[in-house]
This record gives sequence, C-alpha cells and structure tokens, in this order.
Amino acid sequence: MTASVAIVGAGQIGFAAAQWFFGKGWDVTILSRSRPAWVQFARQWQPYVAGVDPAPHADVVLDTIAYDETDIAVYDPGAIGRLIVISSASVYCDDADRTLDEGPVGGYPEFAGPITEVQATVAPGPATYSTRKMRMESAACARFGERATILRPCAIHGAWSRHPREWWFVKRLLDGRRRIPLIHHGRSRFQTTDVEQIARTAQAAAAHGIGGVFNIADSDCPNVLEIGEAISGFLEREVDLIPVEGTGLVGRTPWSLPGTFAVDGSKAMAMYGDNPWFPYADHVQPALQWLCQHAPTDWRAAFPQLAAYPWDLFDYAAEDHLLAAQ
Repeated sequence: MTASVAIVGAGQIGFAAAQWFFGKGWDVTILSRSRPAWVQFARQWQPYVAGVDPAPHADVVLDTIAYDETDIAVYDPGAIGRLIVISSASVYCDDADRTLDEGPVGGYPEFAGPITEVQATVAPGPATYSTRKMRMESAACARFGERATILRPCAIHGAWSRHPREWWFVKRLLDGRRRIPLIHHGRSRFQTTDVEQIARTAQAAAAHGIGGVFNIADSDCPNVLEIGEAISGFLEREVDLIPVEGTGLVGRTPWSLPGTFAVDGSKAMAMYGDNPWFPYADHVQPALQWLCQHAPTDWRAAFPQLAAYPWDLFDYAAEDHLLAAQ
C-alpha cells in the first residue's frame, strides 16, 4: 500500500517537498488556503485553513508553517504516523543568551564555529519568533515523542519563495545596476539552506522513521560577496561588488550580519549515505531561474516578508550618493 503524506503549506518548502515525496512514490496531498499555481492535478490539493478545518490524517504530516504550540495541538497522534515540522536555526543562543531576534538591539550571537544541534536554545515562550518556534517544537515532541521530527533550516533559497533573499541582488542586476555596495565589507556570513535539502531530509526521515532534531544547511556558508558573485555569474551580468565600511542601511543585504552565523548540517546529511551535499553556488540556480522568470512588477505584494524589512531594500539614490563619495 502506498504511504501517504499530507503537506501543510504551499510555499517553497511545500513545493520542494511535494516534488521529492512524489518522486519517491508517496501519495501526496497539499493543504493550503488557496490552490498553488504549481499544483498540476486538482486531486493533489485540498483547501485547508489551519485551526478551522479538520487536521489531516496521514502516515506522515509535514507542517511547513507551524509557528506555535496551538498549531501542534490540532494533530491527533492516533491518526498520524509521523509529524515533521519546520522550525528555525534562529532558536539557538550563544553563551551570553544572545539570539538573532534581539541582534539589532542587544548584539548578535557569537559562536566558536558552526552550530550543532546540541547548542543551547532559547526557552519556549510567547516573547519572540524564536521562543514561539521552540514552544512549537516542545509541543510536537510532547505530543508525538519519537515520532516527531524537527527540522531547523536557516536562510532558505528555492523556487516559489515568499521571502527570496536573492531578490536583493537579482532585482539590482535586472535593473541594470553596475555597482553594488556591501556593508561589513561583504564579509557577513549567514547560513544558507537549499530548500531541496529540507525536502530530502523530510522524505528520508519519513521513509526510515527517524525522529529528533536536525539542522538543515548547505555544505558551505558563503559570505555576502560570494553570494553576489554566484548570482551575477548565473545572470551573466558584469557588476562591481564594492565592500564598504559601516553598519548603516546602504549596502545592507538580507544576509548582512556583523559576523558569522554558520550552521552544521552534517547530522541530517548522514541520512543520505553517499548522496552529495552541495554548496550554495551549485544549487541556488532554481531560485534564480524562478525569480528571473517571474520578476514581479509589484515585488512587495509578491514577496511580503521582504517588504516587511524595516528599511528600503532598493534605495538606489542613497547607494549612488555613497558610491559617489568613494
């Protein structure tokens, strides 16, 4: 009998997971408020509003949008074989209890090296995005025990994203920008995560009945300058990426941090055996192809999470002013 998976959420993770599970012979159902454009057959999709409609019953439920404990409370352990949820690497804190959430105010966390799953995390609670994610994780583990699988990605890249960080570079290149300033000298490192790695890990955990917590990361942690070079190379655009000093808003990218936030994804990769583990530049192409094909006129409506950033991502006048003074 074919195993069934219900995937809650139809963004980039839902898309990648659907392709991966389907390719491995699973009976896949996508549950979301509206039918995603990428669904080929109506039978693959089911309208679903979390907390309103009855929760899915399946051999595996992959919830890509669970945010707090209330999102877990709807699931019946007697009707679901395994629950896989997407958390975030932002739950980690350093020895001074600093996290990404409070970084702009209290200082960003500092770690001795790539973060493993044994690193300390924030306490579950209602205060921040990360404390709510931890509360969600705790609820999943309490409700499903060893049948809970927690995935902690970082800066995700892939097609059908509502938060495509790569748009910061892609839009500039499509707009004909030839000089792009990068604060922190372009040295910031904020761990990237290929959405396909999330999908592969979810399917492997489902197929082999593997529970626990897993970081999901690319095999490298490129700095902002290297990200820009990878993107401009793919688009075949000549551009000067100009490192600049300071911590202002001009040249600030979605990956810009004062230092490094690197995540160790080797535990998850152990599930795949000899299957390859790719660096960012080798696997960012699907995200870039999708962005170039769609290139929305109203990017704020298309990418609401980018639009919510508390600064103007495309203040070209300010960039020109800064570059003129260089």
